Amino acid sequence: MNEQNYKIDTLRLEMMQTYLCDLMDSANRKKLHLCSPEVIEPIFNGATRMNPSSIFINSGSKEDIDWIREQSIQLGEETKLATVGHTYHFDGPDDQGRDTINTKYLAHADTEISSLQNKKEHREGLLEVREIMNDICKDKEMIVSFICRGPVGSPVADPTLQTTDSYYVTHSEFLLYRMLDPRAFSLDVAEKGYMFINYHSAGALSSSKTSLNLHNRRIYMDVERFHSYSMNAQYAGNSIAPKKINHRFANMHNLRNHFGTRLDEHMFITGIDMEDEVVYFAGAYPSGCGKTGTAMTGSHLIGDDLAKIFIDLTSGEVRAVNPEKGMFGIIEGVNQQDDPETMEILTSPGHKVIFSNILIHNQQPYWLGMGQKLPHKGQNFAGTWSASSGQPASHKNARFTIELDLLPNHDPKMEDPHGVRLSAIIFGGRDYTTMPTIIMAHDWMNTVVHGAIIRSATTATEIGADGSEKRSPFANEAFFPGPLGQYILHYKAFGENANISAGNVPSGFQVNYWLHKKARGTLAPHEQDGLLGEKRDTKVWLRIMALMHQGKVETIWTPIGAIPKYADLQRLFIEVLNKTYDKKLYTKQFSLYIGNLIKRIDISEVEFAREKDMPDEFFHVLDTWRRDLTALKSIIGPIVSPDQMIEYVAANQP
Repeated sequence: MNEQNYKIDTLRLEMMQTYLCDLMDSANRKKLHLCSPEVIEPIFNGATRMNPSSIFINSGSKEDIDWIREQSIQLGEETKLATVGHTYHFDGPDDQGRDTINTKYLAHADTEISSLQNKKEHREGLLEVREIMNDICKDKEMIVSFICRGPVGSPVADPTLQTTDSYYVTHSEFLLYRMLDPRAFSLDVAEKGYMFINYHSAGALSSSKTSLNLHNRRIYMDVERFHSYSMNAQYAGNSIAPKKINHRFANMHNLRNHFGTRLDEHMFITGIDMEDEVVYFAGAYPSGCGKTGTAMTGSHLIGDDLAKIFIDLTSGEVRAVNPEKGMFGIIEGVNQQDDPETMEILTSPGHKVIFSNILIHNQQPYWLGMGQKLPHKGQNFAGTWSASSGQPASHKNARFTIELDLLPNHDPKMEDPHGVRLSAIIFGGRDYTTMPTIIMAHDWMNTVVHGAIIRSATTATEIGADGSEKRSPFANEAFFPGPLGQYILHYKAFGENANISAGNVPSGFQVNYWLHKKARGTLAPHEQDGLLGEKRDTKVWLRIMALMHQGKVETIWTPIGAIPKYADLQRLFIEVLNKTYDKKLYTKQFSLYIGNLIKRIDISEVEFAREKDMPDEFFHVLDTWRRDLTALKSIIGPIVSPDQMIEYVAANQP
C-alpha cells in the first residue's frame, strides 16, 4: 500500500472484532464482518479512544439512511419543516464558518507545508487532539460510513472512512456523497492502496444541541497518514470531512503520487450547449464569491464546488469528475428571479433538503435575499429573533444541502467514472478594483499565473472574516497543504504533460464579476457604489468564453491576455438575456487600469519570490506583463480602453 502498512495478525484482528462487536447489535455485527482488516483497524482505533456506548455501521442502504435521519430528528439535531422531506439544523452562534485559527496540519519537522497554512509538529498535535478525543463519545453512538469521493468505479475516486457521533453529519454526507457497503469499500481500498480516515465528534451539547466546548474545537489533519480529527465542531465545513478536509488530503496525495497528472481543485464543473458540442468549464472561486451561482448557469451541471481533473491516457483528453453528488450551497441571495431551478427544490415537497442557520417562522424557512418579505419574528441560530433586534434574520453563511440530480440542469454524466472532457478552466475572486471582467490567458503558463495571483475579499465562510483582501492562489490556497512552489510546478507540469494530445490543453480564463463602480470612475451625485453589471450576466460571460475557447469570435490582444469585443457581447446580451448592453459599461468592465494591474504584479512577484522551488517561467510571465503594460501607459496613458487597444495592435502589427 502506498500510504499505510496494513499487516494485521490474526490474533490482533480477533481482538479488534471482539471489542467492536460488544458495542453492536447482531445486524451491525454482520455488517462489520464484511469489512477487511485494514478497514476494521481505524474503526477500532477511534472506538477505543472516543469510547462510544454503541456503534452503528452505515451500509448506505435506504433502511440505514432512513434510520439515521429519524435519529437526527428524534435527538433534535434536525427539526422537520412544514414541507415534507425538509428539515433544518442550527449550529451554535460561534460555530458558523471554517475555524481557520484551529485548523492545522500535523506534519513531521522535515515535511514542508504551504506558507499560507498553519502547521503543528506531528507528535505534539496528535497528543493534544487525542487528549481532547478521550471519552468524547461517551454515552453517544458512533456512526461509521464508507464513502467514495467520486463516481463509483472512477480511477481517481478516493476511498473515505468517516466516524462521527452526529446523525446530522451522516445524513448530510448521504446527500453529498456516494456511500458504499463495507465489502465494496474494502475492495476499493485494497485496489487503490490508500484511504482517508476521519474522526469527528460534536462533543458535549447544550440543551439547544450546539457544541459546548468550542474552546477545545480542533480541526487537525495528519498529512503523514491522511487521518483527520474534527473535535467539538458542528458547522459542516469543519465536520463533514469528505468535503474540504479530504480535499486537502487528495491534493497532498497527488503531489506525492500523481505529480503533473492529476489536479484536485476548488472548482465547479458545468457545461453549456454550443452548436456542435457541449463546452465544459471548471471554475475556481473562493467560497462565497458566486461559484455555485455560476455553476447553475450551465445547462449541464456536474458539480458546484470540487473537481478532480485527470488525463485520459487513451484519448489524450483532460477530463473531470465531481467527488460529490450533492450541493452544500450558500443560501443568501438565492431567489426566484435569479435561481428558479434551485428555488423549485427548496420549496417543493418530497425532496430531501437540509437548511442550516436560516430563520424559522411557523415551520417555514426564510433567509436573506430570498426575494420576499421576512416575518417580524422567528427562531434562528442565535435563538429568538425579531426584526427590531438589529440582528440579521439568517447568517450570511447559512446553507442548504441537496442532491444534485434533483436539479433540472444536472448532467447524467455526473456518475460517469471517466468524467467529461474539460475545455476551459476559470479563476476568479472578489476583486473590487483591478482585473477586467474576462481575460483569456495567452498559453498554459499564463493560465497558471492568472490562477496564482488571485486576490479576494474575505467572506462569511470563515470565522472572523472582515472583508479585507487576501491572497487566494487558485482559490484553493486554504486546501492545498503542500508548498506553493511545488503546487505551481505541479500545475505547470500538468498542462505540459506529453500525454495530453494536441488541442486538448484547456483554455485558461481569469474572470472578475466584482468590479465596483467607484473603481471605474467617479460616482454621480447621490449614486451609491456597487457592482458593475448583474448576477444574471454570468450566462453571457460563460457563452463568450466558450466562443473564445472555440476560436469562433475575434478577440483583442492585451499584455495580460485576450478580451472579447463589444459587438459580440452586445449581440449575446440580446440573444441570451434580451438585455441592452451599454458600450460605456463595456468600456468600464474591460479597460486596463494600468496602475492597479502593475500594483498586483509587483505584490505577486514579492510574495511568490519568498516561495521555494518557483519556476523561472512564472516570473518571466509577470515581468513580461509589467514591461508591456508600462510601455502601453507611456504611449496611451494610465487607462487603456478596448478601442484604444484595438488601434494600438493594428498600428503595431508587422
